[in-house]
Order: sequence, then C-alpha cells, then structure tokens
Amino acid sequence: MKTTVVKHRKLIDVKPYVFDVLSLEAAREGVSLKKYIEDLLERSCRKPASGKSSGISRLIGSAIPRDKDISSIEDDRLKYLLSK
Repeated sequence: MKTTVVKHRKLIDVKPYVFDVLSLEAAREGVSLKKYIEDLLERSCRKPASGKSSGISRLIGSAIPRDKDISSIEDDRLKYLLSK
C-alpha cells in the first residue's frame, strides 16, 4: 500500500529584516532560503517546548480553579479530565 504525503503551501509575509537574517543563515548553511525555512519549521515542531507542557495540558491546567476544588465545575467531561 502506498502512503501519500500531503503537503500544504502557504504564502507568508515576512518583514525585510527577517528575510535578510534568514537569507544570511541559509547562505551560511549552503542551502536555499526555502529549504532553510522548511527545515527550521520542521525542527521547531519536533522538539518539545523547553520545559513547557503541551498545548492541551496548558488548556486543562488553566481550567483548574484557584482553590483546586473541582467539585464546583458543572461540565462532567472537564471534571473528569481535571481529576486525573
């Protein structure tokens, strides 16, 4: 079975100084600017945030009441998640 990889194209606007810095870094590494930016984005998605919790953990953590008492929460699904 053949697996297809879906690629997304996105036109983005960057400020001139950002373009200049990225162009210089790409030239230092000997790759095209496009390839450099693609690699930079892929690397930033692979590594875990430095000491930070994942997005869902941050969202759940922000739902915990200040007094840590979840009995006042009316949403059963949220209460279940917070109890774990």
